[in-house]
Amino acid sequence: MDDNSVDVSGARILVVADEEVLCRLFTERLRLEGFQVTTARSGREALALLEQEPRDLIVLNLDMSGMDGLESLRRIRERAWEVKVVILTAYGTAQRVREVMALGVREFIGKPFTPDALAAKVR
Repeated sequence: MDDNSVDVSGARILVVADEEVLCRLFTERLRLEGFQVTTARSGREALALLEQEPRDLIVLNLDMSGMDGLESLRRIRERAWEVKVVILTAYGTAQRVREVMALGVREFIGKPFTPDALAAKVR
């Protein structure tokens, strides 16, 4: 590890996506990096998991059925949970990007992307 590196092994990550394939792919790849990964298939499930145990980072799909990622993010911020968030989206309109950034998110990954690109962004 060089002087500019940060040891992220063991960081607790919550992956929130309503697509089973995405959850499985992300979990497998991020665990290879040494992260502790939990998944949630909905915004509501994510909030319940965060109530039980804090996480270091949330990888949040913006486009989900039911409670979407934007509403999930609003509720996370309402609870004053200071957790970093990476947003996944295939539909990053300027308005949605502004709304997400207003809630403190600066990291985005556009779909399609590779598991390696996700791992690099998370690191």
